Amino acid sequence: MLARSTLDELLDYDGVPGRKVISLYLDVDGARFPGRTEYEAELKSLLRRAAHYIEDSVTDREEAALLSAELEEIRRFISIDFRRNGARGLALFSCRSEDFWRVLPLGVPPANVIFVDTLPRVAPLAELIGRHRNLCVLVTNKERARVFRTFAGDIEEYSQVLDKVPGHHDQGGWEQSKLQRWHDLEVRGHLKRAADAVLDLFKRERFDGLVLGVPEELAPELNRVLHPYLRERIVGRFTIDANAAEREILAQVSELEESLQQRGRETLLASLAAELAAGRNAAGGLDDVLTALNQRRVGELIVAAGFSRPGRRCTTCGTLSATREECPTCGQQTEAAEDIVAEARESAVRQAAVVFRVDPRHAAIGEAGGIAARLRY
Repeated sequence: MLARSTLDELLDYDGVPGRKVISLYLDVDGARFPGRTEYEAELKSLLRRAAHYIEDSVTDREEAALLSAELEEIRRFISIDFRRNGARGLALFSCRSEDFWRVLPLGVPPANVIFVDTLPRVAPLAELIGRHRNLCVLVTNKERARVFRTFAGDIEEYSQVLDKVPGHHDQGGWEQSKLQRWHDLEVRGHLKRAADAVLDLFKRERFDGLVLGVPEELAPELNRVLHPYLRERIVGRFTIDANAAEREILAQVSELEESLQQRGRETLLASLAAELAAGRNAAGGLDDVLTALNQRRVGELIVAAGFSRPGRRCTTCGTLSATREECPTCGQQTEAAEDIVAEARESAVRQAAVVFRVDPRHAAIGEAGGIAARLRY
């Protein structure tokens, strides 16, 4: 299962002078690409694009030869060795000459893109991770409880609690009341053991939120036996058969998480519009946002999905600009960047800022010119 620590490991890679890293993101979702040949066609297109970049931009012949061999190794791995096994996406980072090779199956499909740069390009991965919460999911009925972890389209079963609860009887009178009390106590005991299993996972993993898959009639009792730490982390509830397949449970969680994400984006954009209008702790438009990034003042970068522009990047100090051929920071010559917005996203992630991709039709991001930032100071 993908973890935030994976991103940290990639960010820690310092690179080697004179050696570039190839970063590949590939959609292999079986819903769109039923067979290997379909997503391999997308792969070939990406590799051709990278080969053209190497031919046009890499002047050192040894480095160009190493990168071409690198592309062939990536093609061979995905065509021959890679198996989806339920993965819907793939992230691959490669500098084999420096023994750097990371393959990450993804539970959600990324946009197809390839980069050749001095460091791993991690913004697409960071944005994918940032869109999702590390959730615990408790699915239970009166006798069976299952505890899962879900993150970024993956699901993993952590534990089960199985109990034998006596059924109802219809004798009537005192005996019926006694049996009903016994039944209720056994159900409560089962739910308490289920809650304890969730608490155990929380102590180990410190998940971000708790989702309950529980019948309506059990929800009040389950809520009573949950530890207060867990009650305050409940983010949603749904009803599902406790014996449901993992893919069915994941589908319910994904639907709930998408709703949470949508509400979060709406809140973000509403506050952004107010901050931009007041000129308070926010920047809008490409030039102002790039200036704030160069000053390392960006806390949150908000970009309209699909928004891109050409620009310039200083390879000496990393300063970004829309048009400046001479770096305003160090005075060195800048190089053309095909998409300065992608460069801005990468710079933001490496400054520990959070990057949000939002609907371009929203008025707030439209008025900001497709890109905006909330500032640290």
